[in-house]
Amino acid sequence: MRAGIVAVVMSLGLAVTLIACGGEPEAADPSSAPSAATVVTAIKGANGTSATAGGYEIGDVRLPAKAGEPGTVSFTITKDGEPVGDYIEEQTKDLHLYVVRDDLEVFRHLHPSQGDAGAWSGEVTLPAGGTYRVVVEFAAKTPDGKGEQAMLGASAAVAGPTEVEVPGSDDGTVVAALEETPKPGKDQEVGVLVSDPAGKPVNLGTYLGTYAHVTAFSRETGEVIHLHPLGGPENGPDGTRLGIHVKPPKAGDYVFFVQVRVDGMIHTLRLPVTV
Repeated sequence: MRAGIVAVVMSLGLAVTLIACGGEPEAADPSSAPSAATVVTAIKGANGTSATAGGYEIGDVRLPAKAGEPGTVSFTITKDGEPVGDYIEEQTKDLHLYVVRDDLEVFRHLHPSQGDAGAWSGEVTLPAGGTYRVVVEFAAKTPDGKGEQAMLGASAAVAGPTEVEVPGSDDGTVVAALEETPKPGKDQEVGVLVSDPAGKPVNLGTYLGTYAHVTAFSRETGEVIHLHPLGGPENGPDGTRLGIHVKPPKAGDYVFFVQVRVDGMIHTLRLPVTV
């Protein structure tokens, strides 16, 4: 969930408190309540599959020209043709950026910087060529002092060989697994188990203000699902358990990317899941 934002999902008539995944440094108390909340309306249909939604648009998307070389990712965010320059901090960042190859075999979670109003850029090295989705997630301030939340996506091509070593759920230091398969269309809690290769609990720190950052992508539609940790970690015989809130929109194949900080290092684990 996300810190400091109460999202009012108008189409569902549902109020949800979003708790931030706080900054990359360790947070002293990720469960502490923010001093003030801002009401944010979630834009219907802004699930990362389209470059436009609710008047918002991601444009001028550029990625490094070649794979395997450091380069720049850049884009603009506009609302009704005007640059969007005022944002509400979510998960300690004004904007979250996901660069994901269409086959979901390459994933990058970045936090670019804003230059001119609505113009964003950051550094990235992509390991292989192919067609990538550039997905942005943000909450923009509105003139009434509230906000609107959107997730937009656009494609860009990167030259170079497409072969890549696909990350798995075990990176040799940390292993991640789901306790059970989520059910489509249902709000539910599912446990994420994080362990060392021997199945023992790990020293789980915070990343972006909570104990895990979990994002899922639909293979069929490209829809992005941001999953929300519930409470703190619990050590058990099978490792360290984190409960997450999840609601897959429909049955199908998804890839979950679980990011955790263990012994001070960020680990990204990839979990294909059929819902």
